[in-house]
Amino acid sequence: MRFDVITRLRSFLVILMVSIGIFDPPVLKPQSGYQNFKVSVYARVYEVLRMEDFGWLEPRWNELARQVKIDKIYLETHCDLKVAPRSTILKLKKFFQERGITGAGGITTTVNEMNNFETFCYTKPEHRKKLKEVVEFTAGLFDEIIFDDFLFTNCKCESCIRSKGNRSWTRFRLDLLDEALNELIIKPAKAKNPKVKLVIKYPNWYEHFQGLGFNLETGPRMFDGIYTGTETRDRT
Repeated sequence: MRFDVITRLRSFLVILMVSIGIFDPPVLKPQSGYQNFKVSVYARVYEVLRMEDFGWLEPRWNELARQVKIDKIYLETHCDLKVAPRSTILKLKKFFQERGITGAGGITTTVNEMNNFETFCYTKPEHRKKLKEVVEFTAGLFDEIIFDDFLFTNCKCESCIRSKGNRSWTRFRLDLLDEALNELIIKPAKAKNPKVKLVIKYPNWYEHFQGLGFNLETGPRMFDGIYTGTETRDRT
């Protein structure tokens, strides 16, 4: 068990999270510059796409690395239906490996975060197909994937209403997410890359997990690791 400090990239330094990793990733790790914790950086797909331009990336990364001793970077492959090209991810993996930084994948399961945190609808075939494709794509690139804390559903479309039947929204969403996590994430990822470690990140900003399908009884047993903890969005 170790403590990880994660910096989430929004123009490189905005959101800090302190969390506990419950497994050691099966990838070569550089020696940390800190004795009691390791530092990870999470780059959203928006920043990942900009990183294709090393003229943009290098000065920002050098400034960040000058101030913080970084051990790992999570490169997000999907968010808001934007997907980073394979060529970009491979280029960035090489860039960070040359600097002794461990690379891992990240996925945010949103359709449009700015639209009231709109997530995938897990009763729609096209959304299910898209998520499975993203998971397989990412598992083919990394031996570790973290799922950002939008792995829930707030959908009340006609398809969800029909599928819900007489169940409460909470019971329906718990059942729906259990099935979706297993069929669209766990099985496809492990089939694509048997070595891949899957990590679920639970939010700390909303305590009624079950109302949106977060199942804290079954979910942690499906994944290889958990991230959770406090966050700050203080930009000063």
